[in-house]
Amino acid sequence: MKIDRRAVVGLGLAGAGLAAASSAAAQGAATGVFSVEHDEAGRYGAALADIRAYAARHVAANTLPGLTLSVIAPGGMTAQMRFGYANLDAREPLGPRQLFQIGSISKSFTALCVFHLMEQGKLSLDEDAASLLPSVPWPSGARITVQNLLNHSSGLPDDAPLFPRGGDGRLWRGFEPGAQWSYSNLGFRMLGMMVERLEQKPLAEVIRLRVLQPLGMTTTHGAILTGDRSLYAHGYSPLYGDRPYPRGGPLGPGPWTDMVDGSGCVASTAADMALYARWLAEAGQGKGGPVLSDAAAARFTRATIDAPGWAVKGAKYANGLAVVPLGGRMVLHHTGGMLAFNSALHVDPQAGVGAFASTNIGLAPYRPRDLTAYACARLREVVEGGPKAEAAPMPPPRPDVSAYLGHYMGANGAPVSVTENERGIVLRMGETFWALEPEGDDVFISGGPAVQIRPLVFHREGAAVVRAWFGGDEFVRLGAGGPVAPFSPKTPPELAALAATYTSDDPWHGTIRVYAQGERLVVDGTDPLVRLGDGSWRLGEKDWSPERIRFDGLVDGRPTRAVVSGVDHVRRWA
Repeated sequence: MKIDRRAVVGLGLAGAGLAAASSAAAQGAATGVFSVEHDEAGRYGAALADIRAYAARHVAANTLPGLTLSVIAPGGMTAQMRFGYANLDAREPLGPRQLFQIGSISKSFTALCVFHLMEQGKLSLDEDAASLLPSVPWPSGARITVQNLLNHSSGLPDDAPLFPRGGDGRLWRGFEPGAQWSYSNLGFRMLGMMVERLEQKPLAEVIRLRVLQPLGMTTTHGAILTGDRSLYAHGYSPLYGDRPYPRGGPLGPGPWTDMVDGSGCVASTAADMALYARWLAEAGQGKGGPVLSDAAAARFTRATIDAPGWAVKGAKYANGLAVVPLGGRMVLHHTGGMLAFNSALHVDPQAGVGAFASTNIGLAPYRPRDLTAYACARLREVVEGGPKAEAAPMPPPRPDVSAYLGHYMGANGAPVSVTENERGIVLRMGETFWALEPEGDDVFISGGPAVQIRPLVFHREGAAVVRAWFGGDEFVRLGAGGPVAPFSPKTPPELAALAATYTSDDPWHGTIRVYAQGERLVVDGTDPLVRLGDGSWRLGEKDWSPERIRFDGLVDGRPTRAVVSGVDHVRRWA
């Protein structure tokens, strides 16, 4: 499980008012604005009505502040839909020209700039990336190619800084280039820097010249800058940024940071993203004009590696674009998560249809991928006469929780029980009750109204649930004859000293919690730490995971900070 450490502490401004306002936005979702061009015969009318109704369900079920959506189909059909508000407090509806940060969908724009350099003969995708950025402290060993960076097969960590803190000051990798797939924002930051170095221009200007201007994307920006903030919809984030966010939880104002890196620097409108989706549909058929040659467009959209870590089973990855199954064929796809925005894009080149959606809430697990997937499938149904498009349920149904129900015992002998409710389960400890909802396989988080920071994580032996960890507290299941499994060994003192909360004031990195669970450490309740020979700890279950943690600054045997993949996190409380 990939950890999202991008939490923010202290977004408490106007929280109650924003929670009420976001609820009001959700209740008014069905009254969103709708426009369509080039569908004079009404061929797509029923499909657009279905897409609009499904989008409204997404807004209501997730209490989204606002949502913007555009779809394209053959014959020049373009439709735009807007729901909710650009500003919750002022009840300002979303407008057609307000910018949304598209997050990692920006990676395909950066990749297009790289491909343009390739066509100019200024670089090769098989070239050693270190030769293009010689001042960077690259890992030693086998070379990392430009292609490795484009398809996330470099072995580099996800969000490490270019010059990491801790260790020997050099970057590292978890596996040999090309051997695995592991998402790396760092890799696309490097690609953006290569573009700037070879073009002798800021990346934003190169994106404008090479992509935006040829496609007529006149409202799109290639850099996210404070001076343009008035052009954006107001962004929101979870009110409590130090804990997992339940669906429909309370919101606060989202943090703002400028972004010029190739990993996520583009902001756009639904109308401009419709132009981009239409070009991608052409590119996926090997028609690159006016951005690339036909041969380069075919290569740009071609999958080069399996991507088992992507959110969609069976995914592959091309160059800044995922290639995922949808309705029996592979389509182009990406999502983008920012501090105060979340976006998704699907394009089916064979059918010539596509969809883009973005919402002004970030740092939350929701991304509108199910919405854009359904929009794509529903439009394909019209174009090709089938198959029938099926929408993922919204709100998502509660999973079967029967495996978790029953009685448990804490290490101190105290009784604990787990029962079910309409959204998940209820954990009872003495006279205290916690309502919890599913966040992943065997993982539950607090859904309120009382908020619990720790996740409840169940553990199995075979198919049977035998214990649960609530942060650092262990509960063993009770059977007819008593506990069904022994309690874990006592945590050694040297491990217990590392267990704490560590926080970065950089909103992109936020807070992690390290829990001691018997003879092991886990981060945020789910991801194990494995001690390595160089004094660092590997984060994650995979033995090739590139993520690392170092504990240092010891006082009385307790670290005062954790360096998480090269970024300082300060110990704030035990």
